[in-house]
Amino acid sequence: MGVDAIGGLAPSPVNAAGAQAPAAGAPPVDVTAETAPDTAISVADDLAKRAELMLVEQQILAQAREARMDRLRMTFDAEQKERAELLREMNSLRDMAMEQMKLDDEHLKKWIALI
Repeated sequence: MGVDAIGGLAPSPVNAAGAQAPAAGAPPVDVTAETAPDTAISVADDLAKRAELMLVEQQILAQAREARMDRLRMTFDAEQKERAELLREMNSLRDMAMEQMKLDDEHLKKWIALI
């Protein structure tokens, strides 16, 4: 509703749909009002940002988990290498002891043959 020249209220013009049109000089309603697409876009942007932050957080957790697994693997590998080396040493010592026993047995047989 606008004011007419006499000081009374003049009716607002009516558009073809039967709704009142905005007064002259007033900005259109859809420019000043928040529209559904703007709200949907901002909600979608917020959702996208949250999803991105969640993905980054999951990546950080996955990387930390992988780092722990790598440390565990390295520890296991080092222990297995040490165990393998100890087994090789033990096998070498056993082989040497067997050779020494054979030599001692031969030596004993020769002593017995001399008697």
